[in-house]
Amino acid sequence: MRALRQARWTRRAGLGLTTVVLVLAVGGCRIPLPGAHGGLHRYHSGQCKPGAPLAGVYLPFRLHVKKRCVTVIGVVDCLRREADGDIHIELRLDRAYRRLLTSANAFQRCPHHRGPHLVVEIIPQREQLPFLDNSANLAGFVTPRAPPAGARITVTGPYVLDTNALHDLIIPGKNVAGWAEIHPAWNITIKGGPGSPWRRVIRDDEHGETARPLSM
Repeated sequence: MRALRQARWTRRAGLGLTTVVLVLAVGGCRIPLPGAHGGLHRYHSGQCKPGAPLAGVYLPFRLHVKKRCVTVIGVVDCLRREADGDIHIELRLDRAYRRLLTSANAFQRCPHHRGPHLVVEIIPQREQLPFLDNSANLAGFVTPRAPPAGARITVTGPYVLDTNALHDLIIPGKNVAGWAEIHPAWNITIKGGPGSPWRRVIRDDEHGETARPLSM
């Protein structure tokens, strides 16, 4: 009887030890949940993100990477929130960076500024239906806040050409595909400009605009 009780105690102790080991193993290998900022890196002006430059961008094959990391300076003429969750910025580049523009950037215009503009795309921090692969969380970085219209900013990110041929359907008869972008923006630093949130202009579509604070 004594031997039987000792055997039972040994089995229970072994099961308890196994449970402790499993709990520690799972806890040690815990993966951060989407939406948590733990483990995400906040990049500074001029700092390039290592790894795949298009990480966190949905349908990355539509973008042709020309330079994996550039830093440019310009003025935000207008911006809008798009259906995929991106903030689309029309950036009027300083003269030193205008060599980055293509002929298609002439069609990137604002209501009161004809352009050409460099496109800057801020991807959302968290994925949104139906664009579950469009997320800075998936790429491991903190997406920058949208600047106000009129601000002079420094932007760092990959320099790409948007080769989506569907853009040519927007303006028939014009070759608008292949415009230059920084997509995604890893850092945006405001160098100067008006501070009032009412100067933030969001174009809800290509033909209209609203002037209101841009809530992030």
